[in-house]
Amino acid sequence: MSEIEKFDLSFHAQDDPDSCKLDTAKWKAIIASHPKIEFVWLQFMLFEGTTRLRMIPVSYFTEMIEKNRNISISSAYIHALRNDNIADAAASTGAMYLAPDISTASITSHENSRVRILANLVNQDKTPRAECIRSKLSCLSDILAHLHGFYLLVGYEIEVVFFRREDKDGAEPFVNHKCSAMTFEMRSLLPMIESIVRNFQEEQVPLEQYHSELSPGQWEFVLQPQQPLKAVDTLVRARDIISRMAEEFGYRATLHPRPFPENMGTGAHVHISVNSIGSSSPPEPQYSDPFFAGIINHLPSLMAFCLPLNVSYGRLATGLWSGGEFVSWGWQNKETALRRITNNRFELKLHCGLANPYTSLAAILAAGLDGLRKTLPLIAGDCQVSPTELSEEQREVLGISPLPRDIQQSMKSLADDRDLQKVLGEKYTATYLDVTREWNKQVDEMSEQTKRITILQNY
Repeated sequence: MSEIEKFDLSFHAQDDPDSCKLDTAKWKAIIASHPKIEFVWLQFMLFEGTTRLRMIPVSYFTEMIEKNRNISISSAYIHALRNDNIADAAASTGAMYLAPDISTASITSHENSRVRILANLVNQDKTPRAECIRSKLSCLSDILAHLHGFYLLVGYEIEVVFFRREDKDGAEPFVNHKCSAMTFEMRSLLPMIESIVRNFQEEQVPLEQYHSELSPGQWEFVLQPQQPLKAVDTLVRARDIISRMAEEFGYRATLHPRPFPENMGTGAHVHISVNSIGSSSPPEPQYSDPFFAGIINHLPSLMAFCLPLNVSYGRLATGLWSGGEFVSWGWQNKETALRRITNNRFELKLHCGLANPYTSLAAILAAGLDGLRKTLPLIAGDCQVSPTELSEEQREVLGISPLPRDIQQSMKSLADDRDLQKVLGEKYTATYLDVTREWNKQVDEMSEQTKRITILQNY
């Protein structure tokens, strides 16, 4: 049994008496300071990536917290797809439970009768479900800290394209648009954009900057780095704010990876830094490089999480600053999959908004942990040009290899990657593959027009 398998997952158990008392105290403090709360939206996310919820009257939710009782849902939900079909591998029997994480409670002034709370999936005995994506990410972060003495800071870039609400299939993009500029047509979006930023501030979404991007109607919101679970929770909340504000102002927001083939695509780039616990200085490269070497080593498998639909691969082309077509890294090189920014910080560019951010970051963390365990050397760079400009011999010397060109190749890489599965868990990986395979099959069978509308409406 490996050191990771020996890690005690009960660290995350939900039935600890002290944590139960703490949650009760936290909840009572929330309702005392927000007396207008009437409803609780208990939100959870599954492998398919939709934020789902159960709505509960505040009085009953308070009773649940006081009695340490959770709401049950069918285990079949684990295999749910975006269209609410259930993948064939799902069982019709079994139950799981929604365990509220009170620390995630979010209330806004314009919705002060409602509180949103994120939940983990647990078993009846309140231990984490193997398929709980929040618990998995939290557990891997704890392994990094307890076994290696490191913690991650993760910063997301949200690229989003706005359409007018009446433009159902995205056929009428904004034409008077410039990157990092302001035109008359873009100025008409400013009330919505600034409302998004105000809501970020109110809902404690830490924002560094925002600006127009390269494609028509495309904007980017750069979030401040946070530790993994909080970073993803914040990203999910930020995307929800963007979607809600767009609807309120008569627009629609989409994360479609390339809505206009003639323009740059829409990514969801991830900035990752490895930091030493108890030290204000970043670790030396010889200590942090194996983490990023693990990402490079498992990159073809990671793409099954980071680029989960065939439409995601429309971004993988030289010249689009999307991460390119090869397993590679380079200092400040936007044409490589990993752009190195400092000794301990990289930007992963092969990541799009269609990815479930909990599962993709957990997979990235798992790959890094495998690299640390094996003390892998960092190969596939330093590449200072587009890898396509190198000869085969030059790529071979650097250890640069081709990336998968579709989701089927990526899923095969993941299915064959026993080391990554060992860290993530075989049941977790198998379920993710079942859901992703079935959803891709259904999407690929659609006509191109239906497929486009489905992606625009679901992401």
